[in-house]
Amino acid sequence: MDSTSQPLWSSLPSDLLFNIANILDTRIDLLSLRAVCNSWRSSLPLPPKAPLLKLPFPIDPNNPNLNSNRHGHFALIESFSFSLEPINRDPKRTWLIKIQESESGNVILKDPLARYPLAGLDHLPKVLNLLDYRVKEISKGYYVEFVEQGKAPYPSIFVNEMKSCISIKQVAVSSSFDKIGDDGFVVLVIYNGGKLALWRMGDEKWSTMNDILEGYVYDSVAYSNGKFFAIAVNGLTISIDPAKASFEIMEVAPAKPRSGFGHGDTFKYLVKWFSDLFLIEKYHEDLFYWSESDDEDDYHIKFKIYKMNDEVCDWVEMDGLKDVILFLGDACSFFVWAKDFAWWKGNCICFLDYLFMGSGSDGPGSEAGIFDFEDGISRRLSKFSSCSKLFWPPPSWLKHYS
Repeated sequence: MDSTSQPLWSSLPSDLLFNIANILDTRIDLLSLRAVCNSWRSSLPLPPKAPLLKLPFPIDPNNPNLNSNRHGHFALIESFSFSLEPINRDPKRTWLIKIQESESGNVILKDPLARYPLAGLDHLPKVLNLLDYRVKEISKGYYVEFVEQGKAPYPSIFVNEMKSCISIKQVAVSSSFDKIGDDGFVVLVIYNGGKLALWRMGDEKWSTMNDILEGYVYDSVAYSNGKFFAIAVNGLTISIDPAKASFEIMEVAPAKPRSGFGHGDTFKYLVKWFSDLFLIEKYHEDLFYWSESDDEDDYHIKFKIYKMNDEVCDWVEMDGLKDVILFLGDACSFFVWAKDFAWWKGNCICFLDYLFMGSGSDGPGSEAGIFDFEDGISRRLSKFSSCSKLFWPPPSWLKHYS
């Protein structure tokens, strides 16, 4: 082949093509690989979709708030956050979106930081040519939702039943659906105001941790390096080994004093990035604190970030995030490199908070703010138009560039 001629990709040996496919980590990467040419598309099978996994309901049959006539199951749902941008169009603008597939196969677009489905997107193209767009999977998250079976009992669900029996605060899983190994598949959830429960594939009921961990209220759970981790509101961190038949529980880090005004309004998040586990503590500083230098759009919402040190079994506080951005959402949080998002700087956290409600926008990011580690101040995301466009509105090139 002449050095100036273009390679004929369709003639790539099949064994080399399969080797390339085997090292790709995400489903979207495999779909993009298949889109290169007809030969590759016919040679590579479609990557499998996540199966519908049904979990037992209820978690606690003895809960006094449970309606005994209510029947159904929990469904474990997988969602993906993607960054999307056109390849041959300037100026480039990245769009961040979360996608969830329903039981019927329909695709649901959601706010990347929240659980809400997006409305008013009928103008978007029904099909995307993956050769025209750079699509990157940013994160993967899981939700557990209740699916009613049979005729719903009367009266409908009360608030107490919703909070203590049906609503699941957070979910962690032991592996991806497509990478279930011989040790099975285990799900850890936070339910009923901060209690822990485990389910192993094949079990007919949940294993609750209430008797062992009585009195503790948990804020967040994560799976990292073969173990589950859970952190309580008082800072106590435990690990649970899903490979053990009895779910061995160990204390990883002791309780620590809470930060913030009155030690209330403090929230903890466990987030894994690569092989490291991080603890993010969000708290509201003294609500009555104010200085003349404060801007009316400044909020005293503070953050501390810690990294797990496995050798000493404790959290080590970090001095910011440098060239990294953390997106802290409702049951879905993830780190990204700042260089991958134009107009964004590193060393910051994008997060949700009720103080940002009513910012004048009803799209994704309308209840979000940005905390800057450099000055220690939180501000509305809407104050930074170039940054808020990462969420909303949908970019114009999706309307006509397809």
